[in-house]
Amino acid sequence: MPNVFTGKIVIPSGKMDEYLQALKEFEDARQPFRDYLENLGAEFTEYLLEKYTHKTAHKHTFIIEMFIEFLCAHTDVENLEEVTKGMANSHFRKWYHRKVVDYATDNELKVAVKKFFLFLNSEKNIKNEQALSGLK
Repeated sequence: MPNVFTGKIVIPSGKMDEYLQALKEFEDARQPFRDYLENLGAEFTEYLLEKYTHKTAHKHTFIIEMFIEFLCAHTDVENLEEVTKGMANSHFRKWYHRKVVDYATDNELKVAVKKFFLFLNSEKNIKNEQALSGLK
């Protein structure tokens, strides 16, 4: 079962180099997944621009860019089918409000993530009913 990384860690000063090396290895290992998600995000932006105003499309795009950051840096998900209902909804929402300087409401976050998963379902045949069920 995929996990969300939460909480604080304490790193002894003598272990800082080891921690930074482990962090770099983690980021390097996640880079292919990040690239894949960023490409999907770019396609999602084009999809939105065909249907919505520039302002609305970019609002959703920004939220999805932050969702991608959350998935890559704060979960151990390796594909979009593993994203749980809680990750797509409450975990992301809490993370967003703590880490992102933006005034997006809970509803705006939910709508953007729902549109992203609907796009994945209809345009990319990437199905995740579990995540969508948490965004109703």
